[in-house]
Amino acid sequence: MNQESQPSFPHRAGHGATPGLFDATSKLAAILIGAAAVIAGLAAGLRNPFLTDAASSQGAAIDALFSITLGIAAVIFVVVQGFLLYSIIRFGQPAGDETDGPPIRGNASLEVIWTAIPAAIVVFLALFSYRVLADIERPRGDEMIVEVTARQYAWEFYYPTSDIQSNELHIPLGRQVLLKMRSTDVIHAFWVPEFRIKKDVMPDRITEARITGVQLGTYPVVCTELCGAGHAVMRSQVVVQSDAEFRIWTASQAAGKLRAPADPLAYGRELYNRLACNSCHALTDAAAVGQIGPSLDGIGGRAGATVAGQSAEEYVRLAIVKPNAYLVPKYQPVMPGDYGLRMSDAELDALVQYLLTRK
Repeated sequence: MNQESQPSFPHRAGHGATPGLFDATSKLAAILIGAAAVIAGLAAGLRNPFLTDAASSQGAAIDALFSITLGIAAVIFVVVQGFLLYSIIRFGQPAGDETDGPPIRGNASLEVIWTAIPAAIVVFLALFSYRVLADIERPRGDEMIVEVTARQYAWEFYYPTSDIQSNELHIPLGRQVLLKMRSTDVIHAFWVPEFRIKKDVMPDRITEARITGVQLGTYPVVCTELCGAGHAVMRSQVVVQSDAEFRIWTASQAAGKLRAPADPLAYGRELYNRLACNSCHALTDAAAVGQIGPSLDGIGGRAGATVAGQSAEEYVRLAIVKPNAYLVPKYQPVMPGDYGLRMSDAELDALVQYLLTRK
């Protein structure tokens, strides 16, 4: 093709004027992109689509940090994508143009701007994050202490002031609670989604978290650290109650601890669920549907014939305190071996007798 027949591309070097980067069209595009970015940032920050209402004061502070971060991210996203699309449309290579673009030298002012702005954003978010962290971890004078024990695959909550223990966490509305958490076996993680609080729970140290419920209700406690075959069922709940309801619950727990169980069957069922046997073993009477271990329906009727020369009571008791002594085919040896240490002799006897009634 001779020179006269070559197509002309006005925006290329040597073929006419290049569209100005700061002409009227570019300025209008910058204004429109900037306006769209501000609107997107405000919409994302003020109406965060990823959050529900926080049920704790700590969660409200964390939500504010997240919303501001999301708003800033939305502004940056719209600005970057907007100018990218505008550049592709206005300065893109036309079909058939195989010539090189004009050489462009570095722009010191632009490089300073796009370095300074992200640096300022990072510093701002770092300072804001530190302020939020300091605020949610600041102790109050009236905080209540609860000792949390995590084990495969259950949570236990002990109230040292009242000397009571529960498999549910009950807290009074508006009062700060200090959780002192430890694990008896592997690493777990304590997470209450509506509280926005998540902390690792480890066997070699005590970790702490402070929560203050601001909405009455019941919220799930979830283990978010893969801790074994029963990880998915390691759940409990936080019950946020009025101060009067919390006092009634505390008194009822203390009274139940001092009073001998009037109904051994109900007491055994309560132990079965409180000790998290229900997380791994199905048992119709206890409304348990666990599938990690064998079903215990009818265990009282078949336990005596399982091992020659061993009574049903001996078999059930040994299966609890030494779970790997006899393994049921097709099931993995995942049951912790410390149940004999977790329970008093009276509790162990009550649980064994309860299981023997399941025929």
